[in-house]
Amino acid sequence: MKSGRFRKIYDCIEAIKNGKVTVNNEVITNTSYFFNPKKDLIKRDNERIKTVSKLYFIMNKPAGYLSQKSNEEKTIYDLLKKLSLPAESIQSLHAVGRLDKDTEGLLILTNDGKLSNILMDPESEIIKKYYAILEKPVDKNKINILEKGIELEIDYEKYETRPCKIKIVAEKEVYISISEGKKRQIRKMFEAVGNKVAYLKRVSIGGLSLGNLKTGEIKELTREDIYSKFLMKD
Repeated sequence: MKSGRFRKIYDCIEAIKNGKVTVNNEVITNTSYFFNPKKDLIKRDNERIKTVSKLYFIMNKPAGYLSQKSNEEKTIYDLLKKLSLPAESIQSLHAVGRLDKDTEGLLILTNDGKLSNILMDPESEIIKKYYAILEKPVDKNKINILEKGIELEIDYEKYETRPCKIKIVAEKEVYISISEGKKRQIRKMFEAVGNKVAYLKRVSIGGLSLGNLKTGEIKELTREDIYSKFLMKD
């Protein structure tokens, strides 16, 4: 079964091959045909295709919501319905760097594929900072082990975590900063040294932080706002 993204790509390719797409009123059957979406008139089944502007939002994700689409459970896309945007714009958004269902905090939502690729590339070494409350008191010796890197099993494969920084702020509370983001990584890291995460919240990604954004709230940013936080140049 194809994922939603690849299903859409497949449908577009089939529409072009079947002569259902026109560019400036000329039928196009070549899937490699070059056109300028900002200048050319593109239609499918004789209906104009509207281009969707690049959008950038941050959300303070509540616990209990999935970061991916689902017909069976609550997801962040249920929260996006409150935005005053056309349906096609909302549908174009996706979360960059998902948080698991039980984790709260900062999510970036965009339809900018370039930004997504940069943020998800481990070589970008963008720091993600989390606040965690642990079930047991912090053991400084075990914190040192985690900071140096530890071997975990993720998706049935062995994985060596990169060095990280952990700041102890209370008997059972820490801030942990990592430059990667494997599935349930922080929870697995503490489990590996005999502790468990009782509460987890992402507070920042690179230079972008939650600020005073309340749980469940969404804030729109400009392209300049968000790119400047990661010291990127176009």
